[in-house]
Amino acid sequence: MKSARLIEFGSPLELEEKRDPSPKGTEILLEVLACGVCHSDLHLRDGYYQMGKGEKLWVKDRGVRLPLTPGHEVVGRVLQVGPEAGKVPLGAVKLVYPWIGCGECEECEEGTPQLCSSPKSLGIYQDGGYSDRILVPHPKWLLDTHDLLPEYACSYACAGLTAYGALKKSLPLSAKDHLLIIGAGGLGMFAAQLLPLLTDAKVIFLDLDEGRLAKIREFGFQTVNSSEGETSEAVRKIVGPKGVSAAIDFVNNSVTSSLAFSLLKKNGKMISVGLFGGELKIPTPILSLRSLTVRGSYTGSPSELAELLQLVSEKKLAPIPVQVKSLKEADSILNDLASGKVLGRVVLTGK
Repeated sequence: MKSARLIEFGSPLELEEKRDPSPKGTEILLEVLACGVCHSDLHLRDGYYQMGKGEKLWVKDRGVRLPLTPGHEVVGRVLQVGPEAGKVPLGAVKLVYPWIGCGECEECEEGTPQLCSSPKSLGIYQDGGYSDRILVPHPKWLLDTHDLLPEYACSYACAGLTAYGALKKSLPLSAKDHLLIIGAGGLGMFAAQLLPLLTDAKVIFLDLDEGRLAKIREFGFQTVNSSEGETSEAVRKIVGPKGVSAAIDFVNNSVTSSLAFSLLKKNGKMISVGLFGGELKIPTPILSLRSLTVRGSYTGSPSELAELLQLVSEKKLAPIPVQVKSLKEADSILNDLASGKVLGRVVLTGK
C-alpha cells in the first residue's frame, strides 16, 4: 500500500510504501477510490489549533500520535473482510463514517460518536485515507453512496456533514428571517447546495474572496465581500437594523465570531463551526437581555450522514467544484489550502 504519512508535526507529509494489511476480527480493508482534503488536515499537519492571544491547543495533547496517515473523507471499494465482519460484499463501494467513538460512553450509546470523549476517528487517531488502502474497524461505519460518484461522495463524510449539522442547528427559520453564513469555501459551498432543501430564509454569504462569492451567487444567494468597506454596515443595509435571526460561522476566528455575534437580533442564534482560532469576548448581560444563543457544531452523527446522503441522492443536487489530484500531491494541496487557493474541494486518489 502507498500512503502519504505525517511523521513529524510541522513537517511535510512523506510518501511511504508497505505491504497491504490483512483485516482481522470485524475489520474491512478498502481500496481508497477518493479521499477529500479537509482544512482540519492542515491543523493536524501543523500540530495545533490557534486559541487566541498566542495560545495553542496541541493536537498531541488531544491524544494524536505519530506517525499517522491523515484523511477522513473516504470512499472505497471493499477488498477483504475480516472473519467476524459478517456479510460485506466484496467489490461494494462505500462511504466511510470516520468519527468513530469508544463505543461505551453515553454519547456513543446515544448514536453521537462524534462527541465521544475518547475518540478513535479515522485520519486523526487511526490511519486514514491519504492512501490507496484503509482499514475500517467495523462494517457499521460503512454507508451506501447511492448513485454518487466517489469524488463527490467522499466529502459528505466531513464537509457536507459539518455544513448539514450546522444548518440544522440554525433552524427553524421562516421566509421573513435572515441567515448569515460566514465563509464561502468548501463548507460554504456545501451549505449553498443544501439550503434550498432546508429553509426559505433569506441568506447572505460573507467572504473575503470574490471568486468564491461569484460561485455562491450562481446558487442565487446574496453576498457581501468583507474585504470591501465596513462589513457590518453592508450586512445591515440588507437585513435592516434589527440584525439576523441566525449566523453560522464557518471560519470562526476572533474577527468573524465577533462580527457574527454583533449582527444577531433578539432571540438570535450563532453557530460556531470553523477551527481557524481566536477568542470571542461577550458581555454576559447581553446574552440574557437579548435572549441570544451561542453554540458550537462539530460534524454530525452516522444517522445524519445517512440522512444527508439520501437527501442528496433523491434531490439530484449539483455537485460543488471538485479538483481530483494524485496522492503524491497531498502535501502541496495542504499548502494551497493554507494560502486560500482552493475553490470548493480537492480530492485525492490512491494513484
